[in-house]
Amino acid sequence: MADTIQPTDADENMRLAVEQFRTKMESANRQFLQDRVNEIEAMDLSTEEEKISEMRVYWSGLGKTPEIKHTPDTTNYIRQIHEQAKITRLADVPSIYHRYMDGIIPPSLLTDEFHQMFLETIQTMCNEAAFREEDEDFQIPLCHDLGSFIKYANGVYDPDFRYSGIAPFRPVFGVRRSYYTFDDNGVVPARPAIDISKAREMVEYYLKQFLCDGNFIEGVVDEDLEARVGFITGTGCQNEHDKWYSTYLYCRRFVDDSDPSHKDWAWRVAFCRADRENPSTLYGRKPRFDSICEFLEWYNTWPDYITPEKIEMNVLGFESDNDMSWDMCTTLSDLASRRSCH
Repeated sequence: MADTIQPTDADENMRLAVEQFRTKMESANRQFLQDRVNEIEAMDLSTEEEKISEMRVYWSGLGKTPEIKHTPDTTNYIRQIHEQAKITRLADVPSIYHRYMDGIIPPSLLTDEFHQMFLETIQTMCNEAAFREEDEDFQIPLCHDLGSFIKYANGVYDPDFRYSGIAPFRPVFGVRRSYYTFDDNGVVPARPAIDISKAREMVEYYLKQFLCDGNFIEGVVDEDLEARVGFITGTGCQNEHDKWYSTYLYCRRFVDDSDPSHKDWAWRVAFCRADRENPSTLYGRKPRFDSICEFLEWYNTWPDYITPEKIEMNVLGFESDNDMSWDMCTTLSDLASRRSCH
């Protein structure tokens, strides 16, 4: 491919956006936990075990014997489950480690060679899969914006203590940090431990699983977006049902406004409801974004829109006030066992 990775100033803007995102997300999540601690302390429960049991509604693994599950992020995952298992005081919960507390999935594409391989593989496969009119010469460009993002993160992932069902955005797949060798100072040597051609095969394999086919684009993507190609980057669940999909689409908008760039073909982040009730709003706007920086600025704005009443509805499994049936006699403690993702 003739295209190359994006220039340095774009990378710096992305780095700043990721750092701002990380700081705001961690602060918001820890404050949420502190608010729940304050609420539980006000219940005047007699033992710490009773208090922690109430807190498990929001963070299910607290004080429980670890159950190791397979995960690409094994080191951080093991640290989390051991720290949460050791908790004995409710007051300590807001300060313990969670691998997604700051919302960032650490980068695993650690060399320029791997960056370029990943972007070119996406470009090639998306050009092969893109929807075109007959005899139309339409080429999908390199994802320059994504090229800047993957230098600092594999994606963003809200631990969703609030049960909102928000989807993660995980555009990187197929390459893990364990595929590299490190020196004694933790620096990546010039050559990864895995051959670049093997890594490309893995990226191709996973991308095939997540490419958006015609049925997905026609049935799930909002009608005011015209998409040529794209791939699913995450699924958000609520009450064990798919709620939101995050996608990275090469698309243009059907909009009436004064900004012609909105009608241009470009790579965009777009969130879609899994129940196909689109278009929909989320956190105050239609969730589609012309840049990843714009998306990052929006993704952690949930404190502005999620009220305590909405959190309780989410916990109890209600979509709206009309769904609420208080004769169920459901308590928060009864729901703690339903949480499996934290």
